[in-house]
Amino acid sequence: MELFHANRQWATRPEDEKFKSIEELYNATKAYYTSAREKVIPLKSLSTVSLNEEVGIVSSANIPATFTHWAFGQVCSRIGAPANYLRSLPSDLAVKNLNHGLDSYGEDSNKDVNLLFHQNGNLVLRSFTSERYARIWNYEVAERLLNLNTFGWKPATPDWNKQTENDTALYASDHDMFAFLMNDSYTISEPGNPDGLKRGTIVYNSEVGASSLGFLHFLYRGMCGNHIIWGASKVLELKVRHIGDARRRWQGCHEQLQAYLESGSQEQEKKIVAAQSVHIGYDKDTVLDKLFKSNLGLTRKALEAAYDSVVPEQDGNANTVWGMVQGLTRYSQRTPYADERTGIDKAAGKLMEANF
Repeated sequence: MELFHANRQWATRPEDEKFKSIEELYNATKAYYTSAREKVIPLKSLSTVSLNEEVGIVSSANIPATFTHWAFGQVCSRIGAPANYLRSLPSDLAVKNLNHGLDSYGEDSNKDVNLLFHQNGNLVLRSFTSERYARIWNYEVAERLLNLNTFGWKPATPDWNKQTENDTALYASDHDMFAFLMNDSYTISEPGNPDGLKRGTIVYNSEVGASSLGFLHFLYRGMCGNHIIWGASKVLELKVRHIGDARRRWQGCHEQLQAYLESGSQEQEKKIVAAQSVHIGYDKDTVLDKLFKSNLGLTRKALEAAYDSVVPEQDGNANTVWGMVQGLTRYSQRTPYADERTGIDKAAGKLMEANF
């Protein structure tokens, strides 16, 4: 199957958000951290003001700050106001609406909010979240990626149709970061593929509340010049929400990545070869009947969607264990809800271990 996560970054990021090395990515994200100021303050101390025809925010310290586009949207979302409409209003009218919303939202005088500012001359609000928000900084994630270099992980580059000499899939801004790393030290043999399967992992994070910290692990055949990942299999996604004990859960994901790298290649190869040769049934109905009764935890409708998702030229026979694992993975990647994707991914893992 194909993964388009890196392709979307490649197609939409401006040049100043693209980096040639993990060191450059780290330096950029560390610079954002160095100029950042984080404060947890009572919501009731906040109000908005008009600053030179722009909307700003001020607390009891009476030091006004302007908004980033993202932070303005967060405030509007928190108080239930339409951000695009307020952006279209003159600043004095937008301020009246926002202050009314903040007063209503802050009727509980015990509410606190977590504010992240950029301080480099003028003060700019980058993020507006609840006091429960557990921030994991982008530079901290990049620092961990630097440490992975010693284990053979390196930025992925296209295997064919390379656009530039240093065409890596590393991206960062004051909003988020994204890195696609690969490791070809432990390739997995695959019938019909002389180059074998490489291990890949995508790591993404937002320190302003736009996304969780996420890890996407997979095997893959190669990446083309527009950063589409081809021949991906055994896709596993892990997410850490920025709340509560996020740092402890993050450490668990880091350790899981090392275990993923160090897992035996020969064992993986044997499983793939076996899964390609084991037929669940010899027609669609037989396959679906057996899988529905095998306690995978999926509806017959979901199993049928996975069966129909198989691309025989890339995934093999849909009647085999390997074909259906690939079909489940493709179906999972098209599913918009995280809990459903997790259920489908777990079913694919169970299927790889099943006996037919």
